[in-house]
Amino acid sequence: MDKDPHQANRTFWNASTEWWKEREDQRGLWMRAHQEPRLVLSEAEMRYVADIQDVEVCVLGSGDNEVAFALAGLGGRVTSVDISERRLAVAADRARILDLSVRFVQADVTDLSVLADDSFGLVYTGGHVSVWVADIQQYYAEAGRILAPGGLFVANEYHPMRRMWEDADSYEPRYSYLDRGPHRSSSDELPTFEYHWTVADHVQATIDGGCRIVEVVEYGEQIKDEPWLKKMPAHLLIVGRKEGSA
Repeated sequence: MDKDPHQANRTFWNASTEWWKEREDQRGLWMRAHQEPRLVLSEAEMRYVADIQDVEVCVLGSGDNEVAFALAGLGGRVTSVDISERRLAVAADRARILDLSVRFVQADVTDLSVLADDSFGLVYTGGHVSVWVADIQQYYAEAGRILAPGGLFVANEYHPMRRMWEDADSYEPRYSYLDRGPHRSSSDELPTFEYHWTVADHVQATIDGGCRIVEVVEYGEQIKDEPWLKKMPAHLLIVGRKEGSA
């Protein structure tokens, strides 16, 4: 196994940047998210992010940056963090096109030493980030560290139960729910490593990161066309508030 799975994943994301850029351009959500945030944020999330005018906001594992742009459009002063410098470069170009003021930072979400303690009123992460992270405790601990006392941590993830059918082609699960990995891709040229964290892992890591649980929501149903996922929740949303006074 590679000594550093995160760097293997970073190499993959850098190499696939142009492919993703073309898909995102076809979808077009990055062009509209700052004006229509509900295109990329669910109603469950909007309850917590709608009132962020002039709030310091950090988006961890920002990827396509559609949510980062939506939060900027809602008035947040957004810092976008991703492990892939090439993905961030694409996002920076798009932000200039849209005339959005967003700060872009290349960093691993398990090491945010470039960001100061207690510096954000909202830390958001979502869009299948945790599957690429080898240490969810450290990931959420760093989120808690940079969050200001009284600030909100919002994590929206692909529901962990669905990971059991990752790359499956039938009703038979491919993985045990408790098989967290790492799961190595079959590619020898650009291998990637995935981790299947459970609901309990997400909740406990939020608490251990210094946040009191405000709400846990499971919502949505079908994603794509797999019939075996049809009646399972699509998303897991966890909202925590950092202990201490704002």
